[in-house]
Amino acid sequence: MSYGNPWRWSLASFSSPSSSTLQPKRTAFPSLLRVRRIGFRALLPNLPNAIQRYNPDKTLRLPSLLQCGALLATIAVPAAKAVTGDNNVEEDLVTTLVTGGIAVALYLFVFPPIIMNWLRLRWFKRGFLEMYFQFMFVFMFFPGLMLWAPFLNFRALPRDPTMKYPWSTPKDDTPLYKSR
Repeated sequence: MSYGNPWRWSLASFSSPSSSTLQPKRTAFPSLLRVRRIGFRALLPNLPNAIQRYNPDKTLRLPSLLQCGALLATIAVPAAKAVTGDNNVEEDLVTTLVTGGIAVALYLFVFPPIIMNWLRLRWFKRGFLEMYFQFMFVFMFFPGLMLWAPFLNFRALPRDPTMKYPWSTPKDDTPLYKSR
């Protein structure tokens, strides 16, 4: 039983090239200085030289499905299980998604305000090692810090303590900021 050319299994189009695309094109003025470039396409057999148009029906072929399957398998079964040999443990998709959701919630909503408060308290008192750790944590949790940054304000409120409401107009003789 013959399966044909194995290169065809990985190609997006399964049609054989026409004879007109395989024959070299003739030019009116042949030149001795022209150099024929042999590219990557010359290494693949049965691949037409003409550029094929995008066809939405041919998008879900074997190569694209293999890439999607490899991505999902990487998430569901880490490579460390191949080394440890602990392959018989079944972990369902719900457990994986719940664990991922907890990790995302911690990453985006719990750790950034703790890191920002640590930065606020220790900014002028820090040493070299603490500065390195602060930079490392800001770098690791940057998306969560940017999510929280518009909502956390550690500056002193510029208002008169005798005002009834924060949006009231202060009196002219009171200072707007408290002295530090």
